Amino acid sequence: MSARPLVVVTQPYVPAYRVPLFESVREKLSGHGIRFLVAAGHPVGAQAARGDRENPPWRVDIRSKGIHLGARTVEWRALPSDLQPDVLVSELEALNNLAWMRSFGRKKLILWGHGRPYVNDAGALSDRIEWTLARRADAVMTYADGGREYLVKNGKLNPESVVTIGNSTDSASLRAAYNAVGAAEMEHLLIRWPPAPRALFVGGLDAAKRIHFLVDAAIAARQKEPRFTLLVVGMGEMQNALSRAGDAIEHIPAARGAELARLGHVVQAMWMPGRIGLVAVDALALGLPIFTTSYRYHAPEAEFLRAGERVTLPDEPQAFAERALSRMAELPIGDRILRSDIPTIESVSQNFADVVMKVLDR
Repeated sequence: MSARPLVVVTQPYVPAYRVPLFESVREKLSGHGIRFLVAAGHPVGAQAARGDRENPPWRVDIRSKGIHLGARTVEWRALPSDLQPDVLVSELEALNNLAWMRSFGRKKLILWGHGRPYVNDAGALSDRIEWTLARRADAVMTYADGGREYLVKNGKLNPESVVTIGNSTDSASLRAAYNAVGAAEMEHLLIRWPPAPRALFVGGLDAAKRIHFLVDAAIAARQKEPRFTLLVVGMGEMQNALSRAGDAIEHIPAARGAELARLGHVVQAMWMPGRIGLVAVDALALGLPIFTTSYRYHAPEAEFLRAGERVTLPDEPQAFAERALSRMAELPIGDRILRSDIPTIESVSQNFADVVMKVLDR
């Protein structure tokens, strides 16, 4: 091991929401004399359409190419030749070639991911390959307890090697910005957005979020309640579909921090008929319930929501809209009870750093 150990995390790319987490992990590890880098590629397809790629100074390029195996394309990745990490933190995926190569030998490997097939039907074979890889790692980090339990119970992993570290956006800053909105600023907000039935969507505008359902529900809500507006925050390959809703949808390409906090003051709920992911943390920071459907492929972060924070409505746009409007009429703007025990960058980064330091100390 070098005098200053090097930890490298691999990622498909570095989105804006990940920067605060990696900055915090980097700071914590630096305090222990540990260097930290993220080896990442460039977004393609639906990810590129989101327009949220960042290039912080601790990011290095990862080399990759697609290899065609029948009808499937597998990405083959390689670290720069001069990058020799003491610990590699890589994605928990069955076909992660970097992780497999690292697992043969004495080099330390931490895997990080969902732990169970939340967002797709991976299949028994994929599960078994992933479990085999996970058993070869020094530690596995999952976002939620459901993923950890799946690996331990179904994958027969050693419980001591699997750690739930959580997942978070910068919820503490978002909560602080929400609380900082005073009476004068609220007065200006209510001039821009007068009291009315209003909902919020935050996320990438792609198929997993069921954008067509969202648009249809917004149109139905507007027909029933002419004052209704859905504020849609985000970009993606399906954003052109929003125009079909006319004035029922107000599109805001990006809103983070104080901007998002202000929007939280003028809506009664979040509408997420498709996948619930890290938006669950934003909803908790703002004290907003998430109205969703029986959609099967929610991400691990949906587990962070308690009864009343996640409301399942009919899986049909018009019925969804009618029930949502009825529930929203009972929800006041402002004066919300805000949970204190929500995930934060601080808690997740500390858990992440603890796992890395434990593996380095072995």
